[in-house]
Amino acid sequence: MSIGTRVKQYREAKNWSQEDLAIRLDTTQTTISNIESDKNIPNSLLLNKIAKELEVDINDLLNDAPTVIYDNEFNDQSVANVNQYNPIFNIQSPELLESIIKNQEQIAKLMEIQSKLIESLLKK
Repeated sequence: MSIGTRVKQYREAKNWSQEDLAIRLDTTQTTISNIESDKNIPNSLLLNKIAKELEVDINDLLNDAPTVIYDNEFNDQSVANVNQYNPIFNIQSPELLESIIKNQEQIAKLMEIQSKLIESLLKK
């Protein structure tokens, strides 16, 4: 069973629409749809956010069999589960990787601006 299928099952178990999950993850319904239809595989950050919102262990999204992780530490199985998708990421075009890096830099800048704004609001 694919990651997308498991995301859909857990989302539907909560009686959430794709839009509901998208709002909780601060993303778009299209992103959720693409994940659930296996057009896109979420990166590790988004996958972690999905697991937290759906209140499941990230390994439950990666495996068919639930895996228990103690003390929120990665174990060999969870690392292996993530690594099985590395070939998909390694074949990406340099242009796509460059775009991803630029987007991450922009996100970091926006987070810094947001932090400064929150600080200034808290000082008032």
